[in-house]
Amino acid sequence: MELFELDDLLAGLGIDPSDEELSKLYHEFERDFVQNNFIINGLRVKVILKHARLLGFEDLPETFVHLITRKGNSGIRVFDKHRANKIHWIRCILENRHQEEIIFFRYPEADGRLRDYYWYKEGNFLLVMEQITPHYLIVTSFHIDDERRRQYFEKKEQWYRNNK
Repeated sequence: MELFELDDLLAGLGIDPSDEELSKLYHEFERDFVQNNFIINGLRVKVILKHARLLGFEDLPETFVHLITRKGNSGIRVFDKHRANKIHWIRCILENRHQEEIIFFRYPEADGRLRDYYWYKEGNFLLVMEQITPHYLIVTSFHIDDERRRQYFEKKEQWYRNNK
């Protein structure tokens, strides 16, 4: 799939997905990351398949749940329809990471972990990866849905540009 072909997966996806919608989202995740492994820079793209501990999502893999939820105001993860509806974008972004539409930067997190960011600005979507040799772990993704969040990631990108 090409970047210009990306669109939301499910038309009309709401804030409380049906079992059928959740199944469709999971099918995309499973196809892209469980059934069809792939390599980036000599590292196998990896997802965490142990079951999540989030209430209502206990039978689903941890990485999948992290990709379709976000931290809510209470600190508890909640379903994020915008993030979830772009789950099929992740592999496409990684496969097209060298295209000019994808902005790459690396940033050291507060805990010392070095993370790689792939930002498809036109689609307001950002993917976070971490190298844990021999794997390249999918950490999370974000739908950039407000100016404050955009500025936050632009500062990280600028730090990378100034320090590489």
